[in-house]
Amino acid sequence: MYNEVRRQRALQDGDVNAAIRFLEGVGRVDGKMFWRHRLGPEQHLCDLFWSDGRSQYDYGVFGDVLAFDATYGRNKYNRPVVVFSRVNHHNQTCVFATDLVSCKSQESYVWVLDQFLECMGGVALKSVITDGDPAICIAIQRIFSTAHHQLCAWHLLRNAMSNICDPRFTQLFKHCMLVDIETNEFEVMWKTMLDECGMREVEWVQELYRKKYSWSTAYIRGRFFAGIRTTSRCESLHAKLGWFVESRDNEDELKFRSCYRTPVLQTQFIDIEKSGATRFTREMFWRYHESLKRCVRVRINACVGIEGGHTFNVQKYRKPEMAWRVKRENTTNTFACSCLRMESFGLPCVHILAVLVQLDVVVIPDTLVLLMNGILMV
Repeated sequence: MYNEVRRQRALQDGDVNAAIRFLEGVGRVDGKMFWRHRLGPEQHLCDLFWSDGRSQYDYGVFGDVLAFDATYGRNKYNRPVVVFSRVNHHNQTCVFATDLVSCKSQESYVWVLDQFLECMGGVALKSVITDGDPAICIAIQRIFSTAHHQLCAWHLLRNAMSNICDPRFTQLFKHCMLVDIETNEFEVMWKTMLDECGMREVEWVQELYRKKYSWSTAYIRGRFFAGIRTTSRCESLHAKLGWFVESRDNEDELKFRSCYRTPVLQTQFIDIEKSGATRFTREMFWRYHESLKRCVRVRINACVGIEGGHTFNVQKYRKPEMAWRVKRENTTNTFACSCLRMESFGLPCVHILAVLVQLDVVVIPDTLVLLMNGILMV
């Protein structure tokens, strides 16, 4: 008992005041540190929101799409922790803001989103990824009415395992959801999966299919960025802030590797591959590199002159039904493909790269290197 009394006195009015004093101390060092809290009827803490200057800067660069994850519950207070995050140009998770909420209610989520919008200077997001919780969906519709809503892949797979209980179905569904294919290929793959697993009459699967525009890469592509899911967990305020520091140290290391290390060139298109190595971060370069290797799988069967440029008809090898159109404007040297992968993933697709190879381009055009606010995004 004496030890417990001593411990409680050492807290100096409890963990809440200790956390607030800690955030105040961070605010004296970080001039852009933003934090808000509100109390309940009995002066108990209901919600605590915080975001530091680096997180706000990251949102200004990468905040067009974010994941709204309210499933973090592993802390000694047993309170849900809301984390706003996405991936950066190193394909690494970056966190924009965090909130300790009292309950998973619509009122709490509306308050959280209000604070988030104020913290980010009123800049609204374009797309948001959630676990599909109705309270979250309603709150997002109220605060970010124009944002596209997408379902989180991790939560969908977890729901598939709990609702279907068939490992083979979960494996095939994951492939259908994440594979980068055309919509007609997705439909064939989906029907094959239903026949193999015998799931045509399952209501949950039918409802899942009706929501395909919010989770299938084939249907999402081009409408808005696919975004990411996050699977890390929160233990406490100090642990979360410590994880931020570790993540940012890793980002600095990845930036150093991208700037001062040269990857091994492996394709037959050495010049344009080398150009990509100097323009993209290492993580993005390997994706660019894989697309460049696949150039030999497509062929350009026509080039039609149009006003101000050309249109190239590209088709997959020995599959004339798989065709795309790449448009190039000569004055701006911009490229656009009907597959919309450049608009979705921020990297030139294999069809655009095939046109660049056809044109004997040795330096990747600036229009194919994604920039936002003057920062190299890829």
